[in-house]
Formats: sequence, C-alpha cells, structure tokens
Amino acid sequence: MTARGMTLLELIVGITVTGMAISAGMAAVAALADRRLQIETAGAETSRAAAERAEIIAWLAGARLMADEGGPQFNGLDDMFDRLPSDEVSFLTTSPTPLGAGDIVVRLYIDRDTVTRERGLVAGFTAWPGGRTARLELDSSVTGMDIHYLSGVLGPRAWLPSWISSTLVPAAAEIRLTAKTGDSLAPLLRLPILVPLRGR
Repeated sequence: MTARGMTLLELIVGITVTGMAISAGMAAVAALADRRLQIETAGAETSRAAAERAEIIAWLAGARLMADEGGPQFNGLDDMFDRLPSDEVSFLTTSPTPLGAGDIVVRLYIDRDTVTRERGLVAGFTAWPGGRTARLELDSSVTGMDIHYLSGVLGPRAWLPSWISSTLVPAAAEIRLTAKTGDSLAPLLRLPILVPLRGR
C-alpha cells in the first residue's frame, strides 16, 4: 500500500481557497461592524433630537403669565437674518429647566455671536425675579427658526408671525427649524414642533 501526500499545487490551491474564505469572512465582519456603528450613530442622533423636542415642548407647555403688573411678557418676535427666518421667543415657564423648577424666563433664539461659546439653537434661562442665569446650546447645526402663534380669542383662529402680550398667551405655537445648506439636521428636528398652550 502506497501512502499518497499532497502535491505542492494542491497545497497552494488549498491555502488560496482558505485565504479567500477568511478574507470574505473578515470583509463581512467589517461590513457588519460599520453597519452597527451607523445604526448606533443614527440612534444617538434620534435620541438627542427627541430629547431636544421634548425639552422645547415642556418649556413652552409650561408658559404662563403673572397676575402682577410688571411680570415677564410672552414675547414672540418675528425676524430675518441673511434671508433666513431668525425668530425668537421668550416666556415665563414653570416647567423644569437647567436652573431647576420655579418661575424661569426662557428665551429660545439663534445664536450667531462669535464671542459666545454657544452656536445655533440656544436656550437662555433667567430665574424670576432677577437671579441666576444659564445658557444651553440645543443644536449647533440650526441656522434658522420660524415660529407662528395660534390666535383665536378675538375673531377667527389664525396663525400669526409674532405675539407680544402681558395678559394672554397664544393657543399654540409652531416652531420650524432649518439648517445651513449642506449641513444635516436630524430628521426629528425637520418636523414642525407644535405645542398647545393655555392647557389646550
């Protein structure tokens, strides 16, 4: 009986096939790792955008006016900057903020000031009456904010571009955010943020 071994050619073919299988397996593992990273990144972006929306909604939903004369007004200002909507709104809220609970004046605006650390959509907080302050960068990619206010107290319901009052808050507010060209805004932030006010 003769023992037969592998020829050099068979050995080379076997090693080549094994190498190709290992390479294909490593490529599949790398593709799965890349896909997992993409999913984790998208999930983190979605969570961050959802948290931003929830904070804005909570602050606005807690908007109120003081019975005392001289208290903070509800100020919704309509503005443009470099052909972009650059609205801002300030109001007194009882919802929790970075300053804690209590009467806090919230100001939502687009910060373009190169001196400040914050950029884009920023929330400013001031304890009422006069006290501690804080600022929070919500999203640096936001370059425009368009806000409309629902009126329906006197006459038919209508969406107005501004609202300034010390006696009445609007029935609702709708915020639309935009980002600079070529910059990505989280899909959840591209959707309008609609907030019913006055307990509606």
